[in-house]
Amino acid sequence: MKPFSLSKILFTFVALTLIFTAGMKAYGEQNVEEIDYEKWSKIAISSVKEKYPDAELVDYRYVKREVVNEEESKDIFHVKVKQKNQVFIANVDVVFNPKTAKLITVNIEKVEGAPSF
Repeated sequence: MKPFSLSKILFTFVALTLIFTAGMKAYGEQNVEEIDYEKWSKIAISSVKEKYPDAELVDYRYVKREVVNEEESKDIFHVKVKQKNQVFIANVDVVFNPKTAKLITVNIEKVEGAPSF
């Protein structure tokens, strides 16, 4: 049986470390995005429910994320609301600090005559 050389062991160790580190980083980033999106969408929906407590929320759509500045980002959602016999879109802006993941404010605006989605 041939003895293992130190360089082969070291190479194998470094290669395995790189493979596992790259895999964990990719998995971790994906997971953070899912949690991030889920967190802000729940806040958007609950804020609309709070503003229109007697209404039915029919559907919602994530529109986009905007970077306001280094300490503020904004996720924009459209929520389809049915209140009595009226159906309208509520535009919801969830403003948060992307570094700390803390909520700054939620703005809700009723969009009159908005197309449905």
